[in-house]
Amino acid sequence: MKFERLSAELCKVHPFVEEIRAVVKSKKAAKTHARYEVSVEVYTPKDRYAFAATGYNLAAVFDSMGPKMKRLLSSKRSKVTSSRGASPRKRQD
Repeated sequence: MKFERLSAELCKVHPFVEEIRAVVKSKKAAKTHARYEVSVEVYTPKDRYAFAATGYNLAAVFDSMGPKMKRLLSSKRSKVTSSRGASPRKRQD
């Protein structure tokens, strides 16, 4: 439910999103609770973005990923390098 709401919100804000996938892995940390590893991939026409988070509460993990995904998808690209954060001084061999 949380993931469906998050993906609908992302598609509404960023209409260029083509596909969103989430993989949830659970590992037994103790007999009473599990530790969840969530990895989300967002596919756009030009790029693929990957996000990951871990925690003991699955709903809280998805809640923490939402703002991070929105922020990174809406950040502007550098006009000099046309990429995110790459330095124009570094040589691309």
